[in-house]
Amino acid sequence: MSTYSQTFKNGFFAFAISLLFIANSQAQATIQPPDELIKDNTIKMLRSINEHRPEIKKTPEKLTALVEEIILPHLDFITASKMVMGKYWRRAEKEQKIKFIREFRLLLLRFYSSALSEYLNGKDNDLKLDLIKYFPVTLKEGETALTVRGEVEQQNGPAIPIHYRMHLTSKGWKIFDVSVEGISMITTYKNNFATQFQTDGIDALIVSLEEKNKDMLATNTSKTN
Repeated sequence: MSTYSQTFKNGFFAFAISLLFIANSQAQATIQPPDELIKDNTIKMLRSINEHRPEIKKTPEKLTALVEEIILPHLDFITASKMVMGKYWRRAEKEQKIKFIREFRLLLLRFYSSALSEYLNGKDNDLKLDLIKYFPVTLKEGETALTVRGEVEQQNGPAIPIHYRMHLTSKGWKIFDVSVEGISMITTYKNNFATQFQTDGIDALIVSLEEKNKDMLATNTSKTN
């Protein structure tokens, strides 16, 4: 694996674990600041991984279940899907939008789960609770969108910068994009899908996503057998 691929994978691992075990702060009278929310629950996730390492090693689907249960409610898939589809979002029928959101959501679920499993593979020592450093943000009155900056420590090499783009919704703060070393998840997927949107159309791209998700599910299932 190239150094760049390893760095990118490590960065997305940091993104994934920083989302796990996020508390349901929407129910609180005072919403926890987004940077504190991510930081506090990153530590909770690192502790959880350390405590449940044998179970996680036994089956990758354990991580998938955690991601689906705890990460996904805090991601804004509608906003992310709009940005990824770009001009094609306006052209899409309602049913096409729903199908794309569902498949894009599943694609990210499988991607995060695989990234977590691969990162943990071969690592027997407990993960350091300060593996990821977050920089505080100043939340101005009435501010509804911001970027939370973080860095993930590497054993060999400089820390990997990560930027989380978040906005305040009716259900609390949610993440709709993440950049690893300046590479945006939204921009990456938008560029990857653009040609197929143009040449094959929306329905064909949705079918392609369905097939990818089935392949990823089959791969994960085979690892447990």
